[in-house]
Amino acid sequence: MTSDSGTASLTRTEAEHRASGITVTSYDVDLDLSVAEETFSSRTTIRFTSSSLRTFVDVKPTALHAVLLDGAPLSPDALDRGRLPLDLTSGEHELVVEATMGFRNDGEGLHRSVDPADGLAYVYGMSFMDAAPSTFACFDQPDLKAPYTMRVTAPADWVVRGNAPAREVGSDAHVRRWELGPTPPLATYFVTLVAGPYHLLGDEHDGIGLGLSARRSLASVLDREADELFTLTRQSFDELHRLFGVRYAFGDYHQAFVPEFNAGAMENPGCITIRDPLLFEGASTRADRCFRANLVAHEMAHQWFGNLVTPQWWDDLWLNESFAEYTGLRVITHATEYDDAPVHDSYLRRVWGITADSRPTTHPVAGNPAEDALAALQNFDGISYARGANVLRQLAARLGDDAFLGGVREHFDLHRFGNATMGDLFACWERAGGGADLSAFVKDWLLTPGADQLSVDREAGVVRRSSPPAYPAERTHLLDVAVHRDGWEVSRHTLTDAETPLDLGDAPVLLDATETTWAICPPDATTMAALPRLAPTMEDDRLRATMWNSVRLALFDGAVTPAQVADLLVAAPPVEDATTAQRGLLAWLQSTVLPLAPEGTTARYHAAVLDVLDRATPGTELQLSAFRHVLATATDAEQLQRWAGGVRRCACRCRTRSASTSTCAGGHGAAWPSSA
Repeated sequence: MTSDSGTASLTRTEAEHRASGITVTSYDVDLDLSVAEETFSSRTTIRFTSSSLRTFVDVKPTALHAVLLDGAPLSPDALDRGRLPLDLTSGEHELVVEATMGFRNDGEGLHRSVDPADGLAYVYGMSFMDAAPSTFACFDQPDLKAPYTMRVTAPADWVVRGNAPAREVGSDAHVRRWELGPTPPLATYFVTLVAGPYHLLGDEHDGIGLGLSARRSLASVLDREADELFTLTRQSFDELHRLFGVRYAFGDYHQAFVPEFNAGAMENPGCITIRDPLLFEGASTRADRCFRANLVAHEMAHQWFGNLVTPQWWDDLWLNESFAEYTGLRVITHATEYDDAPVHDSYLRRVWGITADSRPTTHPVAGNPAEDALAALQNFDGISYARGANVLRQLAARLGDDAFLGGVREHFDLHRFGNATMGDLFACWERAGGGADLSAFVKDWLLTPGADQLSVDREAGVVRRSSPPAYPAERTHLLDVAVHRDGWEVSRHTLTDAETPLDLGDAPVLLDATETTWAICPPDATTMAALPRLAPTMEDDRLRATMWNSVRLALFDGAVTPAQVADLLVAAPPVEDATTAQRGLLAWLQSTVLPLAPEGTTARYHAAVLDVLDRATPGTELQLSAFRHVLATATDAEQLQRWAGGVRRCACRCRTRSASTSTCAGGHGAAWPSSA
């Protein structure tokens, strides 16, 4: 029969009912990807034990051909909204489902795409969050984990990779047969397959087979990037093994750069899928590469937190992401060349998270109701990632690293290849912390939404702490405070009360100078007036990021005016943030500041970044970043056309240089970066 177009989202009540009576022993999935361009055949054998139970199996086919329960046929016509009813007796069972499935082109299920560069087709699997049943029949919920064996028939010129090492077991002139598994127990949403004429590279580290793949048209790019990617992977494995004290548990580790991916990456055990623009076919900055390094380590951290131990239900999905966000940044900062990662991460993630936490749509980090699978994503944003990671960083500081990591290791030991809740993890931390009671910390930081505001009252000589009236909390803030006297001096403070003494006199101050806590810290009038004078000589990259984030959040909150921000921008153009990402300063400048700033600000800022460009060393990232700011604020259409035609500015002040000559009008040779 042909299924209807609608499917039902699994509710928590349904999942609990099914999990109470079913234990899955194994999945055996047989896929034939060689039969057609639009569809593939799928045969799933599920072995499980159950109590006497009425439930259903999830399957979303193009056509459902046959269903056998313990050898007895069930009617395919019973399929309704992706669910096939099952009336189970107590005991062991075998369910066989044969179907035709449709390749998808939305980045979910089994996605098939054709490379416009050479016409070759590529396939990859994305089973999150409820897409697995469009590839194979399953009990689709995170707490019914089981081992998988996959058998794949593919065109003869394709290779196959997946959650376990792939073995070629047969071939003829037209097809090749592959087997993968059995795997360790996996949640359904982690099951993947990468198949096609991919360009493959291999390596090995510490007994773990490493792999990279990309489309053939990107082969030269992958070859160029492979050394950095393999190095990051080796370094991250070493650091994660050191931190967790638990070996990676999923065999080989393959990273597949795939086309048309609808996310940054997916942490499928043993076979990560990553959007292939992150191979950087064109120019890239250190910020771009730092983002990629962070992503690599983030997905590797998931191999423990998420894959080895999986949430019981989707309401704890935030913990997967917050933990990987925290751990990934920690790993690349301490174990790779990207020791400046916190600065890049600050520009990219901090304001994203706090602005989400300051809107009327704010929500707790944890404890959000997820009555069905799809509802879990409605409250999944910068709060889930950035604030959650910050809270874990605070917890590590409060407990101490030994207790923090000790609790994590106990969590892995207790729930290896199983499922757990946030409560399970915090119980481990309380034991590791010598019986510490973390209930107040959980209530204030994880269950109560909204960001505190920390503000300076110079006359009273205090720092005031206030939480949003709708979400009162009594949070303790551990933070560094930077005060400028003869220079910037940083000292550690603990704010436990609504008012904490801090005698500043008339010295400019940046609260939470290293962004260790989670709060809005707007510059007061004295500080804001001084920043245009101080910012141009502020050499500490970490402090500059804090300054800009404080100003951005203050503008968002209405604590400073667009005119004040414009004066700071002209005095100290923020070209040090070289990222072109949506949440970077250039995007903020274009979308928020310049439209609100006084008339003439764009011209003033354009002149300021022209001056930065003139003074930048040719070929540096600063030059490239300044060039992007110049282009973004240019208003002379004829000038832009001349630049597009190959007439460039010289590093001297004669202003032009023809692309067809070796020197500018002033006899100099240095020009704008051609790669920008």
